[in-house]
Amino acid sequence: MNTVTALSRYIKEQLADTHQQGEVDQFILRIFDHLRSFTRLDLIMKRNERLSEEEVNYIREAVLRLKNHEPVQYVLGHTEFMGIELVVNEKVLIPRPETEELVAWILDDHLNDNFSLLDIGTGSGCIPITIKKRRPGAQIEAWDICPDALDVACCNARRNEADIRFEVRDIFNFRKYNISTKDIIVSNPPYVTVKEIPLMQPNVLKYEPEVALFVEDDKPLKYYEAIGEMAIDFLKPGGCLYFEINEAYSREVCALLENYGFVQVERRKDINGRWRMVRAYRP
Repeated sequence: MNTVTALSRYIKEQLADTHQQGEVDQFILRIFDHLRSFTRLDLIMKRNERLSEEEVNYIREAVLRLKNHEPVQYVLGHTEFMGIELVVNEKVLIPRPETEELVAWILDDHLNDNFSLLDIGTGSGCIPITIKKRRPGAQIEAWDICPDALDVACCNARRNEADIRFEVRDIFNFRKYNISTKDIIVSNPPYVTVKEIPLMQPNVLKYEPEVALFVEDDKPLKYYEAIGEMAIDFLKPGGCLYFEINEAYSREVCALLENYGFVQVERRKDINGRWRMVRAYRP
């Protein structure tokens, strides 16, 4: 039978060998939320409702993709970030909770919205869109080297009615661009070293874009070097630079920024107690 209960059982049976039970329960909730806006309570109260043939086919296709370890966010085509729904696909990284913490730090530091901000390596646009929604008066620009990623970011900005200027830009050639000074520069750049690949989950390695994840083992700070060099010139006096970082290089990032001339360089732990964020000021 094509009831909610029967399809939920089908999902559990099909994914039992590839995923943990708790993870499968989350898949079921997310799939039915996507199809019918169900809550966890709805899965119980509406368990005998019948699904259409189209919905059944959608679930079967989703299960096949999940069995191949494709991230559920890509399967559904969207994810949530700080209460905002974002389109995601294999052209962009799936936003992580630690990036929410970075955005929260920026928002806590800037309670008014009379500031300008540049996000470098914007991907899905999660950082600038969230800040624009919370601080609508801010003037926000976002860069990415990948046009396909910017297509996703632009789509998300339109869906969330966020007025953001997006540009295809290469941070390693920033001097060739006409750049206006900013109050805030933020970046969550690639920072996973090649030697850390064996520690990564298979769904990340197989599906998420390598260009947004990895750096060479012998150049783990190359993005921080380029952005730091750019930011010391194009932040306004007193302006803030924010980074998400690899916890293994938190001290090195701080030392790098101090060498560039930044002051009040501070690193911060995420909710799991790992050094994952840095803030610095241009004097």
